[in-house]
Amino acid sequence: MSTAVAIIAWVGAVTAFASGWLLFRRVRALPVKGDGGGKGRVSVVIPARDEQANLAKLLPALARQGVRPHEVIVVDDQSSDGTAGVAREAGARVVAGRELPDGWFGKPWACQQGAEVATGEWLLFIDADVEPEPGFLQRMSELMADDVVVSVCPWHRIEKPYEELSAFFNLLMVGGIGAFTVRGDEARGIGLFGQTLLISRRLYGSIGGHGAVRRAVLENLHLARLLEERGVRRLCRIGQGTISMRMFPEGFGQLCRSWMKGFVSGAGLAAPGALMLSSIWLSGLMVVSVAALLMPLAQGLHRPVTGFAFLFCGLTLIPLFRRVGRFSWWSALAFPVSLFFYQALFFRALLRRRSGATIEWKGRDVA
Repeated sequence: MSTAVAIIAWVGAVTAFASGWLLFRRVRALPVKGDGGGKGRVSVVIPARDEQANLAKLLPALARQGVRPHEVIVVDDQSSDGTAGVAREAGARVVAGRELPDGWFGKPWACQQGAEVATGEWLLFIDADVEPEPGFLQRMSELMADDVVVSVCPWHRIEKPYEELSAFFNLLMVGGIGAFTVRGDEARGIGLFGQTLLISRRLYGSIGGHGAVRRAVLENLHLARLLEERGVRRLCRIGQGTISMRMFPEGFGQLCRSWMKGFVSGAGLAAPGALMLSSIWLSGLMVVSVAALLMPLAQGLHRPVTGFAFLFCGLTLIPLFRRVGRFSWWSALAFPVSLFFYQALFFRALLRRRSGATIEWKGRDVA
C-alpha cells in the first residue's frame, strides 16, 4: 500500500503537468505596442442591468484610453438602480432597454439593442464589471481585421479570501476556450470570451448579430461556433496588464450563482481538444489530492516521495494561477481546496439542471 500511494501520486503529478503544459502552452496577452487606432471607428456597447457601481469605474476608464472610442453606448436593461443616471453623467449614450421578448435571454437582447443604434464600423461588446487600463483599446486595435474576431479574458482581481475559490473556474474558462494549446490560434473549435468581444459591423450583421444566439446562456461560445462555420478566425488573449475584473464583490453566494450559470451550457461548447486536456489535467490533480490524503498510510521514504509529488503540483500551479488572476501562492499550494469546491459546484449545477430547478442571475431564470 505504501509503495502504491507514492506511485499513484507521481503518476497523477506527471499526468497533470503534461496535460497542463499542452493546455496552457500558448497563453498570450495582447500586443504590447504598435500604431493602432487607425482601422475604423469603434462603438463600445455595454449591456447593463443594475450596474451603477461598476459603470462608475468602467466609464472613466474608457475616457482615459489613448485611442478613444467613437462612442460609448450603455444599454440600460430594465435596471432598478441608478445605472442610467451614472452613464449619462459620464457622457455615455444611454439606450433604454425594451421589455425582454419571448425566446431571448437578457444579455443577448441588450447587446442586440446596442448594436442596432451603434454607428461605428467596429463593435466592442464589453461587460460593465471590467476595468481597462489606458492602453487597452490601442492594444486591441493591433489585432483588428475585417475577417477576425478578437476577445480578451480579463485578469481576475482578488480582494477577499472566498474569491480564491475561483482559481480552477478561471483557469478552465481560459483553457476550455481552446486558443492556448500548442496549436495556438490555429486550433479547431476555438471559442470566444464573453467579457470583451471586438467584431466588425459587417461581420456581425452577416451572422445575424445576437439574434442568432438569442436563447443562449453563454452567447459568446455560440457565436464562436457560428463564426467557425463561416471560416472566421477567433483570436483570444488574456487581459493581464490590460484589462481586469472583480467578479464577485457581493459575496460567496454570488460566486456560486455565477459559476453555476456558466455550467448550464458551457461544458458542451468547449473546444473538443481542450475539453479532453482539461479533463485529463483535472483527473491528474485529483489523483494527487487523493494520494495526499492517503499519506498517513505511506511508510519510510514513500511518505516524503508522495509529499514531493503534491508540492510539485502546487508549485507548477502558481504561475498558472497568476496568469489569470491575483491568486495567492498559498492557494496554489493548497489546490485541493479549490479543486474539490470546483467539482462540488459542478455536480450541484448538473443535479439542479436535471431536476428542472431554476438557476437565477440578476432576477432572471437562466436554466
